[in-house]
Amino acid sequence: MEFVKDWAGWGSNAASCASNIGATWALRPGDCMHHLVFVDQLSPFVFGLHAQLRGRELGIRWYGMAYLLGFLLMYLFYRRAAADGDVQGFVVDDVDNLAIRIVLGVMVGGRLGFVIQQPGRLLHDPLFLISIWEGGMAYFGGLTGVLIAVWSFARSRKISFLALTDVLAPVAALSLGIGRIANFINGELYGRPTGGDWGVVFPRGGSVPRHPSQLYESASHFLLFAVLMLLARRWRGKFSPGAISWTYLIGYGLLRAITDYWRDDDVYWGPLSDGQWFSLGIAVAGFVALYIWSRASRPKNPPRQT
Repeated sequence: MEFVKDWAGWGSNAASCASNIGATWALRPGDCMHHLVFVDQLSPFVFGLHAQLRGRELGIRWYGMAYLLGFLLMYLFYRRAAADGDVQGFVVDDVDNLAIRIVLGVMVGGRLGFVIQQPGRLLHDPLFLISIWEGGMAYFGGLTGVLIAVWSFARSRKISFLALTDVLAPVAALSLGIGRIANFINGELYGRPTGGDWGVVFPRGGSVPRHPSQLYESASHFLLFAVLMLLARRWRGKFSPGAISWTYLIGYGLLRAITDYWRDDDVYWGPLSDGQWFSLGIAVAGFVALYIWSRASRPKNPPRQT
């Protein structure tokens, strides 16, 4: 953990300035302003094993712990839903089966989604497909894997698919928020350069302070989790399954499209990054699904008022 004193305008002079004073503080060239700038040199490991595989150090990483915590929360949410009878036909004995499918859906879908984005590397190194210790998971692939997993379970047990996703939606938002904190610890998925005092220097992003966009996304996910939990309590028993699921898609898509504005991205289609376009696509799909769901849930012959 380090703090660098200064900011805007340091550019190439920052590294030499920092090296001259022990790499702990750097002064802005030409003045004596005293801004504290955090340098993200946090260890990605909870603890290391002092061993390597394919050139990568092995150990228990915070990112892996975030996934583990997310899976645990998912299991507990489903177990409570089964015990409380929130999903018709879903019992406690079903939880293990569903949880295993979801874990496989996240891992396989997330990894395939990431690998598909780098076909050249896969052709050069086929083992890249299974090199999960090197990191690399894609949200959109993981989402697809989870939906397939839940759908297959719902079909085999003849349980409402949307009732199951309504339980999963809040914990998905919470887990994503935890995962983004792990991204910050890893010093990855950082934001654009900024001159604000809240900027962070990420070693992978050079010496320029950047938006901690991972924390922006994390905060948005925690906000979405709180909103979904509030709605789930207020709407419980008042609507047919699906309201929470579609609200999640809308909220996630819109919030990520906003927070990705500050995220550093190499691929842009017009004014927006690829992540923003995909996020807006998810939000639009959520709005369309919510509209169709609302029409289908509306009574065909509402009673007349006299």
